[in-house]
Formats: sequence, structure tokens, C-alpha cells
Amino acid sequence: MIEASVRAWVTLACVSLMFFLITALTFSSLGVVLPAMVAELHWSWGAAGTGFSLLGVFTGLASLIPAVLIRRLGVRAALMLGAILMAAGFVALARAQGLWLYFLGCSLAGLSFMTLATVPGTYLLSRVFARPSFAFGLYFTIGGLGGVAGPPLYFWVSAISGGFGGWRGYWIFAAIAVLVLGAISAMLVDVTTNLEGSRDPDPAITSQSWDVKSALRTPQFAVLAAAYSAFLFVGITVNAVAVAHLMTHGVAPVVAGALMSLEAMLNSFARFLGGVAGRFVSAKTMLLAALVLLIVGLLALGAAQGAPMMLVFAGGIGIGYGLTFFASTILLLEYFGRGPNLELFSTVNLISTIGAVGPAFAGFIFDRSGQFVPAFIILAVVVAAVMLAVILMRAPRMGAAPGNPAA
Repeated sequence: MIEASVRAWVTLACVSLMFFLITALTFSSLGVVLPAMVAELHWSWGAAGTGFSLLGVFTGLASLIPAVLIRRLGVRAALMLGAILMAAGFVALARAQGLWLYFLGCSLAGLSFMTLATVPGTYLLSRVFARPSFAFGLYFTIGGLGGVAGPPLYFWVSAISGGFGGWRGYWIFAAIAVLVLGAISAMLVDVTTNLEGSRDPDPAITSQSWDVKSALRTPQFAVLAAAYSAFLFVGITVNAVAVAHLMTHGVAPVVAGALMSLEAMLNSFARFLGGVAGRFVSAKTMLLAALVLLIVGLLALGAAQGAPMMLVFAGGIGIGYGLTFFASTILLLEYFGRGPNLELFSTVNLISTIGAVGPAFAGFIFDRSGQFVPAFIILAVVVAAVMLAVILMRAPRMGAAPGNPAA
């Protein structure tokens, strides 16, 4: 029993550090490294932004790949393949002279992101922890902190290397780091323990034997996929346009940036809070509270008047984002069990790729109205509709009528 517990915590450490590292090296770092790349290679910002979009789109579209790899080759092979593919992407970025290697590097990083991040992580943690809610919360928190660590990591690596290699040297460092940690994780994670069974040790997880096809046909899966997509839609949109919106309201760029950092920190904290509260508060209650916070945060951002309102925005979006991420993931596990969770979670991530259109949607609204506020209001209405569906949702029962969300 002690040995199994040690293996579980080692697995949690490995997948958490991997999630932290790749978050820091991809989405969080790219925006900071891009100015140096654009200045040296004389790219337009439109072209530079296209690479960032490719990173996001391929991350979503490739969500089903890790599930296939894990089922056919095993999780160790999936982690190694993901690390090799992402390292190849970083090498392409390091060697970029023209746009095609830059686009290739961003695409490869996106294709491999999910093979190293939440899909194998949630798969392993659901198998090795009897009551995985705390492990999930800690895992999501550490991964989220990678988003905070990315920019300083770039400057730290540049400082200790004395500027050797500049941004190219940073991408080589990234390639080596992901290969080393990928190999360590592949060797140390527990791939033998599997707590799936008819008498689940966690009473919150269903004892029904769901299969993937049956689960996909339930309205509960559709509602959870909508909730997962909604928080990503909100988060990506806010991250893309909030600073510009706040500046139009007279907020200094430094203050706007500080608010976004605060929002990111609260996002990470909320995931840990969800893991701690998971034994005392139901995941559905947490999801409802999180969706309310997202609505409040969006409306406060739209108003953006005075420090108290801006703090409400940062708290609402930050805590709402992190808690929705945690609660919707836990509900998916509780409603349908450990067995089909790998494919179901991968499918939810694929569906949530719709969130990538958020910045374009907000930009479209701004071009026609001269402000971002209508976009925030529309998003708040969408989140409210999802919240209503969650209120009506009940735990699914096998054989229940597929058209009844309360079944």
C-alpha cells in the first residue's frame, strides 16, 4: 500500500512538472520571445501572430492523438513521442530564418502539447489515486503556474547565459529541457496501477460501467463540453483583448498588465482551492459558482471603472476560469467513471478548440462598434446559458432517455 502511494505521488510530481514546463515554454514564452524574433528577422506582426494562432489551433485539433497513442502504444511511449516532437518544434524555432520554419515549429509544439499535458496527466492520476480530486487540483495548479513562470524564465535563461545565442539559444534550452524531463517522466510514472472497477474507492465516482459511445450520447456530456469550451472562450478572449480594452478606459498599460498577472495567479490558486474543497463541496456546486464568477468578471471588465471594479474583474475571471477548469474535469470523471475518461477528456479538449475564435470574435465586434463591451456582454449571456444547463443537469443513468438533461 505504501509502495503504491509513493508511486502515485511520484507520478503526480512527474506529470505536474511536465505540465508546468511545457506551459512555460510554449504559450507563456512565445509572446515574450516574439519581439526579439520579429526585430531580427523583420517579420510583420500579422505573420508573427499567425504562428501563435497555429500553436493554439493545433493544440486543440490534436487533442485526440494522445488518447490513440496511449491506448495503442502505452503512456510511456506517448510521453517520449510527445517530448521528441515538441523538441523538434523548438529546434525549428531556433533555426528559423524565414516564416516557414517558424510556422512549422509552432505547429509541432501545438501537435505535441496535449501528448505531454492534461490528457496523459488526467489519465494517469485517475488511475493511481483512489480519490483524485486533490491530485487534480494540485496538478492543474502547478501547470497553471507555468503560465506565470514563462516570461521570467526567458529572461533568466538569457541572463545566466550572458546572452549567448539570444532567442535561438533559449529555444535550444527549451528543446533540451523538454527532452530530459520527458525521458524522466516516461521512466518514473506508474503505468501498472489501475483503480478502475465496479466498486470504486471514491464514492463520488459512478459505479456504472460507461463506455465511450454511450457517454458521448448523453446530454450531460454535451453540457460539460459546453462548460469547458465556455471558460476557454472567455479566457482566451480576455487574455487577447483585456489590456487594449482597459487602456481605452484610461487604465495605464502597467496597471493593465498587473491586473492580467493577478488574474493568472488567481486562476492557478483556484485550481488548488478546488482540489482542497473537493472533499467538502460537490463538483457541480463548484462549477455553478465558477460560472457565476465568470459572468461577474466579464461584466466588471466591461465597466472597467475604478480599482474595486477592476479587482472584481481579475478575481471573477481568474477564479472562475481556474475553478471551471477543475470542476468540469472532475464532473466528467465522476459522471462516467475512470474507464472511458481518456477518450472523453480528449474529446472535450477537441470540442473546446472553438474557444480559439474568441479573439477574432472580439475584434470583429470592436471593428463594428468601436468597443469590446458588446463582446463581453455576449460572452456573459453564453456563460449564463451554460449555467442554466448545469442547474438542470443531474448525474446520468445508463439507459436513460438521451433527450433529457436531467436524466
